[in-house]
Amino acid sequence: MIARNTTNEFLGAIQASLGYAPQYLEPGRFCRFGPRKSGWAKLFPDCLGGVYGDYRQNLSSHWNARQPQHQSPVELAAMRYHVQLAAREREAEQRAQWAKNAERNSALWAASIPADGAVRSYLAARGLAHWPIPPCIRQHPALAYWHSDEDGELHMLGHYPTMLAPIVSGGKLLAIHRTYLGDGCKADVPTPKKLTAASGPLAGACIPLAVPRGGVLGIAEGIETAAAASLGSGLPVVAAYCANALASFSFPRGIERLVIFADHDPAGQQAAATLAQRATRAGLIHKTLTPSKPGSDWADVWLEGTQ
Repeated sequence: MIARNTTNEFLGAIQASLGYAPQYLEPGRFCRFGPRKSGWAKLFPDCLGGVYGDYRQNLSSHWNARQPQHQSPVELAAMRYHVQLAAREREAEQRAQWAKNAERNSALWAASIPADGAVRSYLAARGLAHWPIPPCIRQHPALAYWHSDEDGELHMLGHYPTMLAPIVSGGKLLAIHRTYLGDGCKADVPTPKKLTAASGPLAGACIPLAVPRGGVLGIAEGIETAAAASLGSGLPVVAAYCANALASFSFPRGIERLVIFADHDPAGQQAAATLAQRATRAGLIHKTLTPSKPGSDWADVWLEGTQ
């Protein structure tokens, strides 16, 4: 009875922390669960403690059925041992998963072609017809789109031409940004922009649309925003792919001045402020440019100017 009750308590703790939990846990066995199997958990063999977390959120925690003050020295030592053992298992599992993700990403990239009609039509519709598409922007002629329903089951909704962009850190391909396309627009799918599962930590990574020129580099959140910012300013601009990535962007060697093309929304403003603070600490000259209209980005500004 106690094992069942403590197991339920552990599952409740996971649900409260992550927002989702496995339906069942086998004591003593490492478990992967949730969206893209990014959640992980291990209930210790005695069912009196466990560890859990989420790889994508870089979150980890442990749970104890008893308060530390109610545990004997032997029980506390056993808890520490199980936590350390689970940490080693989690790291080994993560390395194995990263290796699988790297193989899938390499296969997807190998199946891509230079950016062609579908990508060019999409960019032209965004007012970016004159943007010199960098070689790192590729295209998949007909990539399958998979959608996960509320029960976690996957359904293939069709095949779409897809704009691909590498997310890179230290010259290593970590993930691929996918934009599923329709006729001069994003595809009519639930989430037209997605990332593949990563093959390593994404902190500091970016989409390398350009390299610093004369010690100067710009950065924006999205590909289209970076392209518009580059066209409007004449600067080389990379894409961070999201606000969190912009905040943690790793400064490349040789950069002396950073221009942050911020989105005018709370997440974008916070990310830009965080990056600016980091640039100050790194001794970089920096400037943040923000569109005047709330809720807009520089791709919106550029498109309005071309119409």
